[in-house]
Amino acid sequence: MSVVIPTLNEEEAIEAVLQAVFTALQELDIPSEIILADSSTDRTPDIARNHGAIVTEPERKGYGAAYLDGFDKARGDIIAMGDADTTYDFTELPKLIQTMLETDADMVIGSRLDGEILPGAMPPLHRYVGNPMLTRMLNTLFDAEFSDTHSGFRVFTREALDVMNPQTTGMEFASEMLIGAAREDLSVEEVPITYHPRVGDAKLESFRDGWRHIRYMVGEWGSNVAALRALAGVFS
Repeated sequence: MSVVIPTLNEEEAIEAVLQAVFTALQELDIPSEIILADSSTDRTPDIARNHGAIVTEPERKGYGAAYLDGFDKARGDIIAMGDADTTYDFTELPKLIQTMLETDADMVIGSRLDGEILPGAMPPLHRYVGNPMLTRMLNTLFDAEFSDTHSGFRVFTREALDVMNPQTTGMEFASEMLIGAAREDLSVEEVPITYHPRVGDAKLESFRDGWRHIRYMVGEWGSNVAALRALAGVFS
């Protein structure tokens, strides 16, 4: 298994995150590697290397670009992804893997909205408006039934990654993966997780990044509608 984590100046949190990953991997007891796709200017990459992680340096900027670089370097048959700011508790990784093995799922998502959100972990606007609205929108446009489309704590098979074939470099990467999973009828399970307060500065810009998700979803849905209309015209 490959655990891929994007990092941008996470020196305050990265050691605790890596310790949690090590705890999970020790419990799972399978061959594994930890890959940091790092764009930091602080000590994050040095701390990670000192703890045995592989550190890569993405050529492009952005959340999606970091993951694409990490996925490209990953050698595992199963890939796990999650943030480096302590919001996701990697010691919960075994229950995602267990669900994958028990259900033969292509992907398992850790759902914050079906789980526990600790005080201070998520702003009320995100918890009660932004995330539910974006989740409902993706489900409606792409005939899906996800509970938390913007959870960044996920595990999936190498084959599922190839089928989803994500390519975007920004925050919309999270939506792109699930749109690909819905379109390709992949088997996706969700398990409740605990979402923790972050350590370090937030990288998310709520309105800008929310708009990027909306614009991407509408664009992808519109391209399908256009394709259906073109096909209908051929046979009319």
